[in-house]
Amino acid sequence: MNEEIIRKRLSPRNTWLISASVLAASMALSPVYADYDKDDGDKSESRAAGEVVTDTWITTRAKSVLLADREVSGFDISVETRDQVVYLSGEVENQSQVSHAVELVEEIDGVESVDATSLRIATAVDQVRDAVSSSE
Repeated sequence: MNEEIIRKRLSPRNTWLISASVLAASMALSPVYADYDKDDGDKSESRAAGEVVTDTWITTRAKSVLLADREVSGFDISVETRDQVVYLSGEVENQSQVSHAVELVEEIDGVESVDATSLRIATAVDQVRDAVSSSE
């Protein structure tokens, strides 16, 4: 791995993002209660968070998994979840990273499907531009 990528991943901003993500994940996994509406009326019922997988939980878990993985840069991938469908966007280095990110997220409990059509593969021009701008 080249030194520039290592420096970028270990910057204070990235360290802060990792800490914030870990905190968010631990909060999402704590025994909180979620209200949801049943299809059979306006009746609302409380259940443990472990019993109801919410889009917020899926998003937090997906982001944490991507940040912890060494093959993809979780800093460059945005995650959004709607109705248990995870949408990945951002920039990766190659198609292998796209496939790997999708595989990681598909393994998360509650994920119906993963849409990675907004994940862009960085071109050589993009990588040179980023290298020049980070060295200034």
